[in-house]
Amino acid sequence: MTMVQNSNSKAGNGKKWNYFVPIIIFLIFLVLFLGGLFPRLGRWKEIKDEAENDSLIKVSVMTLTPLRQPIELILPSATQAMHFTPIWARTNGYLTRFLVDIGDKVKEGQLLAEIDTPEVDRELLQARADLESAKAKLDIASISAKRWTDLYQLNAQAVPHQEVDERMSTLHSAEGNVKAAEANVQRLEKVQGFNQIYAPFKGTVTERNIDVGSLITAGSNGNPQQLFTIAQMDPLRVFVNVPQSYYRMIKDGLETKIRIQEFNNQFFKGTVVRNAGALDPIARTLSTEIHIDNKDGRLMAGLYAEVIFSLIPEASYFIVPTKSLIIRNQAPQAAILDKENRIKLVSVTIGRDYGKSIEIVSGLNEEDRLITNPSPSIVEGVQVDPGH
Repeated sequence: MTMVQNSNSKAGNGKKWNYFVPIIIFLIFLVLFLGGLFPRLGRWKEIKDEAENDSLIKVSVMTLTPLRQPIELILPSATQAMHFTPIWARTNGYLTRFLVDIGDKVKEGQLLAEIDTPEVDRELLQARADLESAKAKLDIASISAKRWTDLYQLNAQAVPHQEVDERMSTLHSAEGNVKAAEANVQRLEKVQGFNQIYAPFKGTVTERNIDVGSLITAGSNGNPQQLFTIAQMDPLRVFVNVPQSYYRMIKDGLETKIRIQEFNNQFFKGTVVRNAGALDPIARTLSTEIHIDNKDGRLMAGLYAEVIFSLIPEASYFIVPTKSLIIRNQAPQAAILDKENRIKLVSVTIGRDYGKSIEIVSGLNEEDRLITNPSPSIVEGVQVDPGH
């Protein structure tokens, strides 16, 4: 009996086992299927995302960081004399001698040359004689007028009033002639005094255009002969044309450095003294005058020089790749991205050009994402792929 029961029990267990085997096998296949399906679903999503991204324009982006360090602006120029004056004669004659030559240093009021003026001398003698004659006529007219006036006062019936008026008129005319003669004498004395040529200011003689015996003609018009040219070279001055982008930083008293190659790139101190107060309407530049101390006389007028400004910007600026600018049928623009990676075109103001990079003084802000490789397809509002 016992053996029969055990046999039945084993048979029952075998049936149960046969019932669970298919389920276990199914579960095993289900796990294997799902284990392969989920990775495939993730890959399909990645492929879909990549396909969507492939349809967007890929761009390179840089995040902007502002700069406020001084801007070095270098402009070409040339040294000029503070005063550069041609000296003309004020009287006619012949040069008797000259006392200075080119390169000589002269002081204000120093005698430069002397002119023989025979014609003026004779005219002055004649004018003085005319003055003496006029004075003699005045004496006679004064005596005559007094006599006729006294007679008229004694007997108005004996002396016509008309005669008295005529004598008084003659007196006034004689007085006028004396004044005219005196003025002519004074004029010729001044002209005669111009036979000596003096330096109008302290400087250097840069030209001498006359020699002993030269015929000298007065004046500065027609065909007169220029005698000398004098240049005052302390201080020297230079003029530079400051671009519009920097004109607001130019102030009177601003110190600059002047570099001259002939002095082994030594720097000389310069000071801005004035500017034109208006920009050139064509070049868009501001003419600026700078003075250079030259007490030691080391520098000469006419030297090529470079003026170096160290300008403090009034606002932050950015240095960006030159290729990031968009130059079309309007002002220069730059392309930046918003939070959704959509393009926004902004107008910018260009500062100094460094070649591969360029300075932007306005139009951009800190933390803006700038597209550094804009293509012709870059337009306002287009969504792009900034990459990673």
